[in-house]
Amino acid sequence: MTTPFGGGNIVGRAAAVTTGAGSRTVLITGVGKGLGRALALELAKKGHSVVGCSRSQDRLTSLHSELSSVDSPLSDSAVSSSDKHFFMTVDVCHRDHLKGLR
Repeated sequence: MTTPFGGGNIVGRAAAVTTGAGSRTVLITGVGKGLGRALALELAKKGHSVVGCSRSQDRLTSLHSELSSVDSPLSDSAVSSSDKHFFMTVDVCHRDHLKGLR
């Protein structure tokens, strides 16, 4: 079941899916910078998995590297933090980019 996460401006940026034991998989658009990046880092610290998209591959690579060093008290020690997250370069404002996701 997908539910909006947060309120106000965040509703359009993130959605969370419960995966059990209190952890969630969270989808964030605009994860490469600003509020999206801050949200991804904070949620990863709390043990949640992050799925995100950004227009910049460089920013996604940087975020993925930063998430590898995040220690979560809820993380499974057998799975590295960076392996819990998935990122893709997509511009959600262009239909051509979205068609490839089907």
